[in-house]
Formats: sequence, C-alpha cells, structure tokens
Amino acid sequence: MSRIAIGAIGGHLVVVLFPGAMQHSRLGTLSSGTWFGVFDRWDASYYTTIAAHGYPNAPAPLRVFFPGYPLVVRVAHELTGGGLTYSQAGCIVSWSAMVAASILLYGLVDRRFGSRAALVSVVLFCWFPTSCFLLAPYSEALFILEILIVVTLVERGAWWPAALVGGFASATSPEGVVLAIAIAIAALIGCRGLWRTVGYGLASIWGLAAYTVFLGVRFGDPLAYVTEEGNWHRLTRFPFTGIVHNIGSIRHVMDERGPVPAGYRFVRPNIVWAWIVNDATVVVAAAALVYLVVITVRVRRADTGPRAGVRVPIPWIVILAGVVGIVSVTSIRFAGTLTSTEGDARLISVAFPLYPALYLMTRRWQVAVVILMTASIGAALFVQAMFNLGYWVV
Repeated sequence: MSRIAIGAIGGHLVVVLFPGAMQHSRLGTLSSGTWFGVFDRWDASYYTTIAAHGYPNAPAPLRVFFPGYPLVVRVAHELTGGGLTYSQAGCIVSWSAMVAASILLYGLVDRRFGSRAALVSVVLFCWFPTSCFLLAPYSEALFILEILIVVTLVERGAWWPAALVGGFASATSPEGVVLAIAIAIAALIGCRGLWRTVGYGLASIWGLAAYTVFLGVRFGDPLAYVTEEGNWHRLTRFPFTGIVHNIGSIRHVMDERGPVPAGYRFVRPNIVWAWIVNDATVVVAAAALVYLVVITVRVRRADTGPRAGVRVPIPWIVILAGVVGIVSVTSIRFAGTLTSTEGDARLISVAFPLYPALYLMTRRWQVAVVILMTASIGAALFVQAMFNLGYWVV
C-alpha cells in the first residue's frame, strides 16, 4: 500500500513540478497531472483500447496483447457503472492485484524461509526497478498475482483450481505457458499420475487455446500473436545473444555514432540507462537461477543438516528458468539499427522466485541486503519519474 501511495503522489508531483519541456510524449499518451493519468503511458493505451472496444480489424499489431488483463479491466469498468474511465479502472485493477500479490508472496516465502526473507522479498518485489509497470494499466501485476495464486493452490493440493487459474494466466501473458509447465512438473513430482498430469497441463492453457481459436475465427490467423511480433520488431535468437549485442550497442549510442530508430531519436539519452537496467536485470536473474539450482542440488544430496532450511521447490525454479529463458532468446532490432533488450526487466519482474533468491544470495551479509534494497528502491523511483514524464523506460 505504501508503494502505491508513494507511486501515485510521486507521479502526480513529477508532472506538476517539472517543466513541460521535460515531458516527452511523442510516442506516448502523456496525460496531465491527474492522479491516474500519470500512469497512462505507452502500452497502457493498447490495453485500455482493447478493454473498451475489443480487437478491431486494424491495427493488427494489437493482437499481440493478450485479452486476460483487458477483460478484467472491462469488468471493473462495468462494475462501477462507467464511473471510472478504462485507464482509471486499469490502475485500480493493477493496484489491487499488486496488494494481493504482495500478501501471497509474503506467505509463500515466510513458510519456506522465514519472516525476514519474506519481508525482504516483498520489498524487492514492490520496489523492483520496473515496478512502475505494476502501478500502470499493464498486465504484469495481474499476471504475477495469477502465478502466486497457482503456486499457493498447488502447495495446498488444490490441483484443478490451480490449473483453471493457470489457464486464465495463459490468456493474460504468453509467459503463462511457463506456468502450465510448472504445474505439470509439480504434478509429476507429487505423483499425481500420468493422466491427471496431462489433464492439469491441458487445463492450464485453456485461455491461450481460447484466444487462438478466437483469432482464427475472427481474423483467419490463429497465431496472430506470433505473426504480428514482426510489427514490434521482436526477434528470436540463441539465448543471451541479444544481450551481448546490446552491450556492444550501448557504447555506440553513448558516443552518438550508432543509429537508433527514427521515433526514438528524441529519447536517445535515456535509451542507454534503460538498456543497462534491462541487461543488468537479465544477468542478475540468470545468476539467481543458477544459485537456486546449485543449492537445490546440494540439499537433495543431503536430506538432513543445516542446508535443509533452504530447500527451494522445483516448480519455483521452473518458473524462474522459463521466464529467464523466454527473455534471453528475444530481442528487438529495427532494420538497419542497433539491437535492443527493451522490456527484459519488465518481463522478468513477474518471476517471483527471483526475490527470495536475491535474499538467499545475500542473507549472510546484512550490509549487502541493505545495499540491495536501497539500490532497488532508488532505481524504482528514478525509472518511475522518467516513465511519468513520458520517457521510454522499458
């Protein structure tokens, strides 16, 4: 709640106090200093457009945005009798999802690693460098809530409810496929039987299947969310290739020698630090994944002893590995320009095991924990201020 309050008040002050010359809105929607308007930036307009009008025949690129989040926003809008705009309803949905996700995250980590680990994990989640997207009309807050609900239900043995929620998650984000795999693996580990495992897996992708059928019937292209990726200049490459190329691109952009997309020229200065945030996030997430795998292997080799207290559930590792894997193989490249890793930090933020992993990696050094949280909070405040001003920060 404090993160939301600081985010709303801070965002309002940013657009009111900073001069208009610092507000860049060429590719955004840049609203005035209204409390909700400061979060109506960039992709938020696509989500609210879908919530209000569905998927129009044009523009076709809207089809890469999955319908789960816009559907919930539409429901919230209708429940208020139209009293809230779609943008306002989107913020309310995201804020509510963020609060609920924080509660579930605290409970999951507390049961495994204790209250201190849970508190640090929630702080890192709420103050992740790209946490401004959890406050805006974006799908991330709802998606991570769905992930946490599924994991909580699986740990309680409620397999079918978990699969059904996972199915809706697959209609919220393409990363929902990772959640379906995690459910299936958890079922295998839990000895639920082959047929039940297959049933859980299939039920966990009903939302994606429904969206695929809809696109096929309505537009004649059932895989439009894949084919339209080209309009967003996304490429699939060998893991981490995009990051390696992007690190090389940073130097050229800083020297103002390298070409950047025409629509991005006005934000050249902030492209550099945005890329650095994305690259650093992917590297840290990959390191956290390796760490979780290592300690899990060690614990399972020694069933007893002091290391038993850091046993990490396999589905948690699968979720983090799946998200890191998806992010590491995708990058953005405009024709004739430099490779970009934009969006990586935002996409990784939904992998909740990252937060307890960061705590586990630094738990022996109190100073390291404090530095980690301080750096994350500072980055979150800076990124949000730039986002509120209309800069491209993903």
